[in-house]
Amino acid sequence: MSVIGINKEKCSSCKLCIQECRRGYFYTKEKGDMEFNDKLNTCNMCGHCIAICPEDAILLKDLDDVYAYDGIDAPETIIEYDKIFQFLHAKRSIRLYKSKKVPKEKILKIFEAMRYAPSASNARFWRYLIISDPQKIKNISDEVIKTQYLYLGFKSSDDALNHFKSIDFDPIFYRAPHVIILYFKTIQKNMTMLGLWGNDTGIALTYGMLAAQGLGLGTCWIGNLQAAIANNREIFDILGIRGHVLGTFILGYPAVKYRRTPPRPQLKIKGLEEL
Repeated sequence: MSVIGINKEKCSSCKLCIQECRRGYFYTKEKGDMEFNDKLNTCNMCGHCIAICPEDAILLKDLDDVYAYDGIDAPETIIEYDKIFQFLHAKRSIRLYKSKKVPKEKILKIFEAMRYAPSASNARFWRYLIISDPQKIKNISDEVIKTQYLYLGFKSSDDALNHFKSIDFDPIFYRAPHVIILYFKTIQKNMTMLGLWGNDTGIALTYGMLAAQGLGLGTCWIGNLQAAIANNREIFDILGIRGHVLGTFILGYPAVKYRRTPPRPQLKIKGLEEL
């Protein structure tokens, strides 16, 4: 999939593509005609030239999901700040779920939202795994408990497993019907890129969790799985994947309703005095 040129019949020579492209692939010839040149094939397909062109004159290959709709040029008219803030304010980490699965069409909507999350250099190296088999989820939970027993407050893995079995409680996935995992098949041994990909993960999963809330579903970020895998590679055998897990959240119908928002400390912000 790629940008392959400009439709000269549509192009109005507004030069917005030149202004928007940070890699200099668009330029004007002597007579003022617009040109596109990516001989090195290094365009990262950020798509900003497509998004900004008022004439829809950017030629594409193997791309067919470009959309235009009312409000796209003024997103604040789609949903104003106060509504967004209330929606974010109401977001809770759900640890109590109803025992019913989420329909596939809703799950696909969540993945579709995550598809549009931004990533560093538009690299999008992430892959996703969804687990919906209760026994498989329990097996993974047991392995995480065995690995994270100290963090969970126990002297041994057997003590931890026996305790949670005796009270019939899952402290890892909280009996959510679905577990969604974001992973990379390979990762560069470069701390800058590792940090950026960690950022990408957080953004993408947040998109998914907020989309889930808009569908009446609950989620919770699960850090224990990510931490356990570093010391228990056998978990990958249960997951059926190889690579690097950088984020996980659980998904299901909340079995609880919240009536108010909990308090949060004020932010510490420098530089406001200069505004």
